[in-house]
Amino acid sequence: MRCFLGIPLPPDCRAALRDAWHVPEHERQFLRLTDPGQWHVTLAFFGEVDYQNLIRLGELIGHAMETPPEGAVHLPVIQTFPLKRPVMYAAMCRPEQEEAWRQCVSQIVDMTSLIAPQTDRKPWIPHVTLARTRHNGNLEQFEVPLQNIGWVPEHATLFQSDLTPTGPHYTPLHEYRLNN
Repeated sequence: MRCFLGIPLPPDCRAALRDAWHVPEHERQFLRLTDPGQWHVTLAFFGEVDYQNLIRLGELIGHAMETPPEGAVHLPVIQTFPLKRPVMYAAMCRPEQEEAWRQCVSQIVDMTSLIAPQTDRKPWIPHVTLARTRHNGNLEQFEVPLQNIGWVPEHATLFQSDLTPTGPHYTPLHEYRLNN
C-alpha cells in the first residue's frame, strides 16, 4: 500500500487558505484541485510498503520522532511551484524550527528506507499542495502573500494513499504526538 507521513492542517488554517486563494478562471479546467479536507504538509513519502512491513514502518517512524521539533508552522505565501516550469499551486510552509525539522525528516527517511525502499529522497521543501495541473502542463508564475496563517501542530499522521478516479484519498493509519 502507498503510504506517507504528513501533518494535517486544522480547519481554521484550511478556511484561511480557501479565503486567500482563488483559482484563476482561465486555469480552472487545466487543474486538479486538492480536497481541502486532505490538505497536509508531507514529511516523508514512502511509496509502496508491503503490508507485512507496516507495523515495523510505524515503529521506525515513532523512534525517529521520539523528540520531534516543537513550535508553530506558518504559511507565508501561496505560489506556483516549482519556480521553473511550475505544475502546482502550493502554500509554502515555514516551521519555526526549520533546520530541526529538516534533520527530523532526514532521520525518518534514513530509518525507514530499508522497510520502504521507494521512500522519496528528494530534499524536503515544506508545502501544502492546493492544486496540480492535469497532464503536467505549466502554469503562469503566481504569488500571493498570506497574513497570520499558521498553527501549532498536535500530531503527524501516517496515511495510506489510495489513487482513485477523482484523485487520491488518504486514510489515517497512526498518529504521532507533536508539541507535547
